[in-house]
Amino acid sequence: MSLHVIIPAGGPGSRLWPVSRVGKPKFLLDLLGEGCSLLQATVDRLSPLAASLTVVTGTDHAEAVASQNLNARLPASAKEQYQILEEPSRKNSLGAIAWAAARIQEKYGSVIAGSFAADHAIKNVAVFRGAVSAAVEAAREGKIVTIGIAPSCPSTAYGYICASNTVLSPENSQPRVFDVKSFKEKPSRSQAESYLATGGYFWNAGMFVFNTEVFLSHLNNLLPRYYETIQEMVHVNPGTTHFTELWESLPSYPIDTAIAEPIADEGGVAVVATDNFGWSDVGDFASLRQTIAGDSPQNSVVRGSGKTQLLASPGAFVDHGGTEKLVVLGIPNAVVIRRADVTLVTTTQYAQELGDVVAEQGDLQ
Repeated sequence: MSLHVIIPAGGPGSRLWPVSRVGKPKFLLDLLGEGCSLLQATVDRLSPLAASLTVVTGTDHAEAVASQNLNARLPASAKEQYQILEEPSRKNSLGAIAWAAARIQEKYGSVIAGSFAADHAIKNVAVFRGAVSAAVEAAREGKIVTIGIAPSCPSTAYGYICASNTVLSPENSQPRVFDVKSFKEKPSRSQAESYLATGGYFWNAGMFVFNTEVFLSHLNNLLPRYYETIQEMVHVNPGTTHFTELWESLPSYPIDTAIAEPIADEGGVAVVATDNFGWSDVGDFASLRQTIAGDSPQNSVVRGSGKTQLLASPGAFVDHGGTEKLVVLGIPNAVVIRRADVTLVTTTQYAQELGDVVAEQGDLQ
């Protein structure tokens, strides 16, 4: 398979503060205790499929990304086809993906590329690769293709993809591929429950596979000024003042609202409808605990160099990096993070709100 892999690596992971910080965000960390960073694990999953690898990251993190030695994790044919693109500032997902797609198109011509988050976790890699292979085949037919995750619960933490009844994949093939009817923003609990009851809805994991020529044509049609700027950037040396000016002139758009949603309205987006292959966005302490400890709400995670005693506190996540003894008593679903300069005490109930707190308190870095 010839898939040109794009990995945007820029989010600060603020809902995992203070484990994840601006200076060392979660994609650079071994959050799951597997002996590799989330970014390295992402490359490992995609390596057998990769014809090239492009990582788009902020200037502040480029050196750290380079130190991950990602080309050593690629097959021999792709080791020399690895590049790191440095963003002068964060421009949401469209900036990173469009710039990478234009660079790939310039170097390799019209090819199949796929964008995958740097900081997600996937347990069943074989099923995941099967889904990516199905997405590549659909992209060869001119579709923008996303990979939908079969929801295991009525989560309000993710957006949803609504599949139509139009089947695009060959008869009896697995996984099935459908036209996308629409994308849904993060729902209320009652809306999420109705999605699961209705069927045909999938979690949006932010994975997109496409032909570069098709993708850039859509970009040109929908956002012509944006497209022109991206094309000019391809021929300008990154790091120059002119490049930075071009980059800073780009509006900050997510790929979902800028490309996927309007193209879905035209029938141009497909979804690979997969079983849940153990996917998690590892987006907060609740999902991190579940990813490590399993689905049982009683399971706790206790780690770190400090000594911890957990009493009558099921479903807790404790990461104690201090030297003093820590006792957690009678706090179900507790989240306690101890670092030399800060201690966080909350519960998984507030896991999604932590990012807002960090954003509001500018000194929490």
